Amino acid sequence: MGLAFWKNNGQIDAFAQAVADDLFSHVQPEIAYAHMFGGGKLSKKQKIKAEQKFNDIFLQVKRFSEAQSLGIYGKARLQKKLNDRLEELGYDTSIVNKLAEILLVRNV
Repeated sequence: MGLAFWKNNGQIDAFAQAVADDLFSHVQPEIAYAHMFGGGKLSKKQKIKAEQKFNDIFLQVKRFSEAQSLGIYGKARLQKKLNDRLEELGYDTSIVNKLAEILLVRNV
């Protein structure tokens, strides 16, 4: 039995970093927190932009997982690298956990 699930590690890591950076460039951590947990006032435009970007991120992850035929280990690595990068960018742990939960439910 080969270790085929490690073949895409470089691609997975690069994709996770790109997705996190893309999210950061459109939705700053404080806006993400306010959007997800209702803390603070957001304009209607900010709410719509955040919702669209989160949906875009979820769709990108799903498409990448399907295109790369990621198994359990690949999906777990993608989630871990994405979480780590989001925390590096300054997103609160509660936001990262909430995003991870949503991704898990949507990409099972």
